[in-house]
Amino acid sequence: MSVNATQAGSLPRKSSPKKARKPSWQVRLGPMEWRRYTYDRPPEDGLKLLGSIRKGLQVGALAQTDDGQYLLVVGDHETPLNQSQITKALGNSPRQAHVTLPTTTNFQAAAPPVVVVKKRRIIKPTS
Repeated sequence: MSVNATQAGSLPRKSSPKKARKPSWQVRLGPMEWRRYTYDRPPEDGLKLLGSIRKGLQVGALAQTDDGQYLLVVGDHETPLNQSQITKALGNSPRQAHVTLPTTTNFQAAAPPVVVVKKRRIIKPTS
């Protein structure tokens, strides 16, 4: 007499659900990327802006300090990042070609617009 596994008291195995993959850092290099999140820093500030970085809801400019630490920069706020994770993400990041942005000094001043004011027609009332 054969006994079925469900009759013997053991439940059938359920397939284990797949674990959701944790989001990893996404890095995009270039000045067009970091300009969305912060402004150009003076050299004495000690930050070298590299590009933009994203992980879930954390988004900002990627910067590197003089001592090699990576930071997430949004405006003036700086958040330190995990060095090993960022180094790994930098190895997988797409490079952006060097783009020079036009400045206002390159443009020539345009001639002032010509404004013509026409005389108004005055209708005299007839009496």
